[in-house]
Amino acid sequence: MPTRTKLLRALALSLAAALAGACGGSSSSPSGPGAISPGEGTDIAGAPGWKWIPFDDAFCTDMPSPGVFSSSTTGLAVSWGTGKDLVIFLQGGGACWDFVTCGGAASLVSGTPTAATGPFGPAQFASDIFAKYPNAWVRREKMPAPIATATLVFVPYCTGDVHSGDKTTTYQSPVPGFPSITWRHVGHANLVAFLRRLGPGLKLGAGDKLVVAGSSAGGFGSLANYPTVRAQWPDAKGYLVDDSGPPLVGSAIPASSRSAWYASWNMGASLGPFCPDCQSDLSKGLSAILSTYPRDRVALLSHTQDAVIRNFFGTPILTPPFLVPKDPITFETELRALGNTVIGPAPNGRYFFTLGTGHPTLEDPSAIGTPAPGLPAWIEQMLSDAPG
Repeated sequence: MPTRTKLLRALALSLAAALAGACGGSSSSPSGPGAISPGEGTDIAGAPGWKWIPFDDAFCTDMPSPGVFSSSTTGLAVSWGTGKDLVIFLQGGGACWDFVTCGGAASLVSGTPTAATGPFGPAQFASDIFAKYPNAWVRREKMPAPIATATLVFVPYCTGDVHSGDKTTTYQSPVPGFPSITWRHVGHANLVAFLRRLGPGLKLGAGDKLVVAGSSAGGFGSLANYPTVRAQWPDAKGYLVDDSGPPLVGSAIPASSRSAWYASWNMGASLGPFCPDCQSDLSKGLSAILSTYPRDRVALLSHTQDAVIRNFFGTPILTPPFLVPKDPITFETELRALGNTVIGPAPNGRYFFTLGTGHPTLEDPSAIGTPAPGLPAWIEQMLSDAPG
């Protein structure tokens, strides 16, 4: 058996090169039941006002024990509103894209992968979301006034691909002694399955609001999937709220990371149809959304030196912790460049950058008081179509 040092070095090389030994390709799933009707679902114990709708064609990657992976089905948590507006909120969490980050060497490097695993069902929603975030939008009384009566659809995240992929990938160990591991990076495919039933059942007219939002991985996912969601309700008034998922310009996101995401997740499944150049510059996806939907309101929220995203965009190295986070000042400079060069010039784009290293912002908007008028008031201005 190789020594621990040799194992670590070999595993680190795997991460640095973003090696993704893949098998399979785009997912294929059975068709689910018919259109979802308003009010449908089973009450979620511990989450008053919420119902659970299971899907047989939406999947999680599970880790029943360290280094051992399997799969399960998931579904949607829905809080049915009394109005016609619709909010689709994508859950946040970590991401993984090679043998090490996806937990293949869990017994040696870390107890868990960098990405959250399943299962995710009504019990997980009640304990890990509803109970954990009392000041978030999952509590109806905390929703912004312009969408207080909207139906809220919560999209789980257990695929490790920032809701952007459609690929089942098997990662081979770079050294002997560790079995291969398989992940279902099917976040985009899951959302397509959800929309296949939501779209026919929920009708939105020209005066109705469609809000697509998410935090962290859900923020990136809100961008990657916005055109897909928008296509289901083209007549509605569209709003995009990306919380803590900044698509920095060009090489501000390492090329090795971008290449690995496309290879391991098939990120092009979500981005390719509207942004063929996104693999070289993820900010082009945001530019495409701003120009394609000039009447929609698009917002990016972020802390100026977000420690979690600085690590996500870090530089691979050969020893633990295998990623060197971006320097705080460098990240802030690149974040402000995104705001000033991509979002700022667009008449329908705005950004809210608050000082600090926190992550994200929508877990408790009331805690974000600067810059004035504070995040809750700022979001209400956005969603109420205030001219400013």
